[in-house]
Amino acid sequence: MLWTEKHRPKVLEDVIGNEDAKIELLKWILSWEGGKRSKPGILLTGPPGIGKTTAVHALANEFGFHVIELNASDLRTSQRIYERVGYVTHTMTLDSFTGDKNINKRVILFFDEIDGIDPKADTGGLKAVVDIANRKEVPVLAAANVPDPVSHKELLKSFKVVEFKPLTPRQIILLLKNIALSENLSISDESLNKIAYISRGDARLAVNMLQEFTAGVKLDYISSPLENLPLDILMKRLNSSNSLAEIKSLLKSNSTQIEDVFYIYFDMILKSISIRFEEKIRLLEECSKLDTIFGLINKKRHFYMFRYITLLLPWLIYSANRAGVVYDGRIPEYRLRLFIFNRGKRGELSSLYETYFKGRFHFSYRKFVLYVFPLTCFYLDKDEFPSLVKYCKNTVGIYPLNR
Repeated sequence: MLWTEKHRPKVLEDVIGNEDAKIELLKWILSWEGGKRSKPGILLTGPPGIGKTTAVHALANEFGFHVIELNASDLRTSQRIYERVGYVTHTMTLDSFTGDKNINKRVILFFDEIDGIDPKADTGGLKAVVDIANRKEVPVLAAANVPDPVSHKELLKSFKVVEFKPLTPRQIILLLKNIALSENLSISDESLNKIAYISRGDARLAVNMLQEFTAGVKLDYISSPLENLPLDILMKRLNSSNSLAEIKSLLKSNSTQIEDVFYIYFDMILKSISIRFEEKIRLLEECSKLDTIFGLINKKRHFYMFRYITLLLPWLIYSANRAGVVYDGRIPEYRLRLFIFNRGKRGELSSLYETYFKGRFHFSYRKFVLYVFPLTCFYLDKDEFPSLVKYCKNTVGIYPLNR
């Protein structure tokens, strides 16, 4: 079980950091309880991993609410939002939502990643959220990383905005020490300080790093932030996750590697002997859908279909993980060259693609590595790409023009 879930605070007071934001949350829920709130909803803003969702769940638990959490970026239109939660606002209990007559908790609606709704492209999504909040029948909270002051003007005007900030190194260390004490662990101050430095105020990342470190993984191998992870580290993190939200976050932060991740998972599912035959067929059918979409994007330039990949791929990974598919380091053939390279060569190869090819030609990084790079050896500048020039001389036998 992920420690981010296992050690999630049960009451608002136990949430470390963001004291001013916690006070504002408390004031708002008390005013809502008394029917005197000035704003129909509350919007929590700030970067991911700093406690917005944790604070909502702690607040709800403390005041006897049940959180109905929805990813707003998956429910973009007013029709979808009303279908999912519209009728919940007609009651203060969960009876009509779950059908369980034994449950009598009040409901909080929590729209996560609400900045994922584009008012221009996603018809009526934000308006529906504001409308539900204005009914004043259930508390409505939302979270956003960076709401746009123009696109999300209606939301910012209607909701009370509360800013969450990254935790300080001291607060991160306090959080980690509390978890270590609960887990009966002994961890050096040097390791705690290193995690606090690397996480840069991201509490979720810090806790995940602590769990990996105590499982025997060296900090040097888990010290990369979520963004721009090496493919093998990204695969290990994705395959070890049983949280759909975490998988989405990892894919979103490493979007340039999504196609690679998909084909690796396809290979893993195809070769796995540990999952039931029926489950493998179902997963391969999902792979077929994604492969078709990637084909339409790469060959037909239907880039609008990328949104379906961001919806389907996390579910495929989540389902494959639950089915027991395991990443053992196998990679598609076109990635082999990258793993043979040392870090300097990989960095230069990426720089070559980003500087001279990305955005100018209609092919992916995968096709660049497999088909285009061998053709560039003759033209490489030895001052700009010394490692690649040496590689071409030693393995391909091609000497650049400025040799």
